[in-house]
Amino acid sequence: MKIAVIGRFAYAMMLKKYLRKGFVVKYFSSLYDENLKTFKNIDVLISMTWGKSIWGRNLAKKIPDLKQLKLIHLPGSGIDGINFSKIPLGCAVCNVYEHEIAISEFVLANLLNWEINLINKIKKFKLYNWEDSMLFSSYPHGELNKKKIAILGYGRIGKEIAKKLSVFNTNVTVITRKKIKKDTFFHKNVLIKNIKKNIKEYDYLIVACDLNKSTLNLITKKEIIKMKKNSVIVNIARGPIVNEKDLYFSLKNNIIGGAIIDTWYKYPENDNHKYFKPSKYDFAKLKNIVMTPHLSALTESLLERRIKIISKNIIAIKENKKLINIVHSEE
Repeated sequence: MKIAVIGRFAYAMMLKKYLRKGFVVKYFSSLYDENLKTFKNIDVLISMTWGKSIWGRNLAKKIPDLKQLKLIHLPGSGIDGINFSKIPLGCAVCNVYEHEIAISEFVLANLLNWEINLINKIKKFKLYNWEDSMLFSSYPHGELNKKKIAILGYGRIGKEIAKKLSVFNTNVTVITRKKIKKDTFFHKNVLIKNIKKNIKEYDYLIVACDLNKSTLNLITKKEIIKMKKNSVIVNIARGPIVNEKDLYFSLKNNIIGGAIIDTWYKYPENDNHKYFKPSKYDFAKLKNIVMTPHLSALTESLLERRIKIISKNIIAIKENKKLINIVHSEE
C-alpha cells in the first residue's frame, strides 16, 4: 500500500514507525510537487487540502490525477481546505483531532498572562525595574477568579477549555447552535441566535467553533460594540469567524480591551513566509493584541497522538475494517 504525505516531513517519518511491512510512505512538499507524478497508484493521501485553499480562503485549486485513492486523511481537524465535490469515486475522507489538550493549555496561558501581564513584568524586572513590586506599585494585576467567560462552540476544544477554567472558579457560558446537555464545566448555555443579547456580560469571548457558512463573520461590529469596554476576544478557531475589518477597527479605537489571536485571515502558501502579513490590516502596530502564528495546537505529543490514529485508519483501509472520524463516506 502506497501512502503520500503532503506538507509536514515529520508525519512521514512517524508513519514509517507505525507502518512497516506492506506499506510504502513518501513525503512531498505539496500536491503540486512534480515528484508526486512518479509515485504511481497512491492508495492514501495525507493532506490538509484537496482542490481548495486551506484556512477559509475558499480558493479553487487544481487537484492531481489520483483517481485510485482509497483514503484522503487530514492530519488535522479542519475540513475547510477540502473540496468534497472533487473527491475521487470510492475514496473516503477522515480527519483527526487530539489538539484540544494543547489548545486549551495555550488559551489558559494567555488568559493568565493577560490578567497578570506577566511577560512584560518579567522583562522589566530583568532590567532591575521594581515598579511592579507590591512594595511600590499602585497598579495591581488582575486574576481569573470569578471572571465571566463565554466559549463560542462546545466541541472537543471548547469542552477542554471549560474543564480547565473550572479550576479557576470562573463563570463559564457556552454558546451553541442548539441546547446541549448540562455538564459540570459550564454554568449557562446560550444559543447563538441570542448572542447579541448576552455578549455584554462577558469578560472574555473565546471563539472555538467550526468555520462554515453560518459562522463566517459571526462576530462583527454589531456584536463587538455591545461587549464590555475591557473585554477580550480570543480566537483559536478560524480567523474569518470574527470579521477582519471590524476586529481591527474595534481594537484600534479601543472599543474593547483587546484580543488574543492565533488564527488569521491570510496564510503563506509556501516556505517563503518571512514578513508575510496575516491580514490586510496592520494588527502588529496595535498595543492591545497578542498575536501568534497559528501555533496553539503544535506540540510533540500532538503529532504522536495524531499519527497513531492516522496509522490505525490506514491499516483499517488495507484490512477492509471500519474507519474512525469519517467526514466523507467512500460509498
